[in-house]
Amino acid sequence: MSLTDILNEALDTVKGSKFAGVVGTDGLSVEMVFDNDDDSIDVGLAELELSALAASASAASQRLGSGKVHDMVIEAEAITYLATMISSGYFAVLAMPADGNLGRARFAVHQMVERVKEEL
Repeated sequence: MSLTDILNEALDTVKGSKFAGVVGTDGLSVEMVFDNDDDSIDVGLAELELSALAASASAASQRLGSGKVHDMVIEAEAITYLATMISSGYFAVLAMPADGNLGRARFAVHQMVERVKEEL
Protein backbone atom coordinates (compact mmCIF):
# COMPACT_ATOMS: atom_id res chain seq x y z
CA MET A 1 0.00 0.00 0.00
CA SER A 2 1.34 3.43 -0.88
CA LEU A 3 1.90 6.28 1.55
CA THR A 4 -0.82 8.26 -0.22
CA ASP A 5 -3.29 5.41 0.34
CA ILE A 6 -2.43 5.26 4.05
CA LEU A 7 -2.93 9.02 4.41
CA ASN A 8 -6.22 8.94 2.52
CA GLU A 9 -7.51 6.18 4.80
CA ALA A 10 -6.66 8.29 7.87
CA LEU A 11 -8.41 11.27 6.28
CA ASP A 12 -11.50 9.15 5.61
CA THR A 13 -11.54 7.74 9.16
CA VAL A 14 -12.10 11.09 10.87
CA LYS A 15 -15.21 12.93 9.69
CA GLY A 16 -14.48 16.45 8.49
CA SER A 17 -10.69 16.09 8.47
CA LYS A 18 -8.92 18.71 6.38
CA PHE A 19 -5.63 16.94 5.65
CA ALA A 20 -3.24 14.20 6.70
CA GLY A 21 0.44 13.91 6.02
CA VAL A 22 3.99 13.14 6.96
CA VAL A 23 6.29 16.07 7.67
CA GLY A 24 9.95 16.28 8.57
CA THR A 25 11.44 18.61 11.14
CA ASP A 26 13.79 19.82 8.40
CA GLY A 27 10.98 21.99 7.03
CA LEU A 28 9.90 19.70 4.23
CA SER A 29 6.87 17.50 3.91
CA VAL A 30 7.20 13.94 2.70
CA GLU A 31 3.59 13.59 1.57
CA MET A 32 0.31 15.40 2.22
CA VAL A 33 -3.25 14.65 1.18
CA PHE A 34 -6.04 17.20 1.43
CA ASP A 35 -9.82 17.01 1.55
CA ASN A 36 -10.98 17.62 -2.00
CA ASP A 37 -13.98 19.60 -0.78
CA ASP A 38 -11.88 22.26 0.99
CA ASP A 39 -9.86 24.60 -1.20
CA SER A 40 -9.30 27.14 1.58
CA ILE A 41 -6.06 25.50 2.73
CA ASP A 42 -2.75 26.80 1.42
CA VAL A 43 -0.92 23.50 0.84
CA GLY A 44 2.59 24.94 0.86
CA LEU A 45 1.97 27.01 3.96
CA ALA A 46 0.41 24.08 5.85
CA GLU A 47 3.42 21.88 5.08
CA LEU A 48 5.92 24.55 6.10
CA GLU A 49 4.17 25.61 9.30
CA LEU A 50 3.52 22.07 10.54
CA SER A 51 7.15 21.16 9.90
CA ALA A 52 8.24 24.25 11.83
CA LEU A 53 5.92 23.42 14.75
CA ALA A 54 7.25 19.86 14.95
CA ALA A 55 10.85 21.13 14.82
CA SER A 56 10.22 23.78 17.48
CA ALA A 57 8.48 21.38 19.84
CA SER A 58 11.23 18.79 19.39
CA ALA A 59 14.00 21.31 20.00
CA ALA A 60 12.25 22.78 23.06
CA SER A 61 11.70 19.35 24.56
CA GLN A 62 15.37 18.46 24.09
CA ARG A 63 16.50 21.77 25.66
CA LEU A 64 14.20 21.16 28.63
CA GLY A 65 15.66 17.71 29.07
CA SER A 66 12.33 15.94 28.60
CA GLY A 67 13.42 13.79 25.66
CA LYS A 68 11.83 13.22 22.29
CA VAL A 69 8.35 14.51 21.53
CA HIS A 70 6.02 11.59 20.84
CA ASP A 71 2.67 13.37 20.39
CA MET A 72 1.43 16.93 19.95
CA VAL A 73 -2.09 18.32 19.98
CA ILE A 74 -2.72 21.92 19.00
CA GLU A 75 -6.28 23.07 19.52
CA ALA A 76 -7.09 26.23 17.60
CA GLU A 77 -10.41 27.98 17.17
CA ALA A 78 -11.36 26.19 13.94
CA ILE A 79 -8.98 23.23 13.61
CA THR A 80 -7.27 20.76 15.91
CA TYR A 81 -3.89 19.48 14.72
CA LEU A 82 -2.52 16.16 15.89
CA ALA A 83 1.03 15.00 15.30
CA THR A 84 2.72 11.73 16.29
CA MET A 85 6.38 10.87 15.81
CA ILE A 86 7.05 8.19 13.21
CA SER A 87 10.81 8.21 13.68
CA SER A 88 13.38 10.77 14.68
CA GLY A 89 12.67 13.89 12.62
CA TYR A 90 9.39 12.71 11.05
CA PHE A 91 5.79 13.18 12.22
CA ALA A 92 2.41 12.01 11.00
CA VAL A 93 -0.10 14.87 11.12
CA LEU A 94 -3.86 15.15 10.89
CA ALA A 95 -6.00 18.30 10.84
CA MET A 96 -9.59 17.95 11.96
CA PRO A 97 -12.45 20.29 12.90
CA ALA A 98 -12.14 21.72 16.40
CA ASP A 99 -15.41 20.06 17.37
CA GLY A 100 -14.41 16.69 15.89
CA ASN A 101 -13.92 13.40 17.69
CA LEU A 102 -10.45 13.72 19.26
CA GLY A 103 -10.36 10.09 20.40
CA ARG A 104 -11.07 8.80 16.91
CA ALA A 105 -8.49 11.19 15.47
CA ARG A 106 -5.79 10.06 17.91
CA PHE A 107 -6.53 6.44 17.03
CA ALA A 108 -6.38 7.24 13.29
CA VAL A 109 -3.02 9.00 13.64
CA HIS A 110 -1.53 6.16 15.67
CA GLN A 111 -2.81 3.65 13.09
CA MET A 112 -1.32 5.80 10.34
CA VAL A 113 2.07 5.77 12.11
CA GLU A 114 2.05 1.98 12.49
CA ARG A 115 1.15 1.48 8.84
CA VAL A 116 3.79 3.95 7.64
CA LYS A 117 6.42 2.16 9.75
CA GLU A 118 5.40 -1.16 8.16
CA GLU A 119 5.82 0.33 4.69
CA LEU A 120 9.27 1.69 5.49
